Amino acid sequence: MAMDKELEIVCKTALDGQHVINVPAPLDGLTLAAATAAATTIVAKNVFATQTGDLTGIAEIRLRTTEVSSLA
Repeated sequence: MAMDKELEIVCKTALDGQHVINVPAPLDGLTLAAATAAATTIVAKNVFATQTGDLTGIAEIRLRTTEVSSLA
C-alpha cells in the first residue's frame, strides 16, 4: 500500500472561473508559505492559458493524499 501526494493550487481567473494546477509529489515538509510564494509567482507571470481567462489570484492551496492498494 502506498500513499500518493499531490499539491493542488486553485487559481481564480478573469472570467470568474477557476483553474487547478496539480503538482505531483511535492517536497516533504512543504509549508503553506512556500506554496503560496510559488503560487503567487505563477499568477504574476501568467504562464497558463485557460478557457476562462488570465489567472488573477489564488482561491485555495491544498495537499491531496491518495491511498493506493494493488489488488494483484
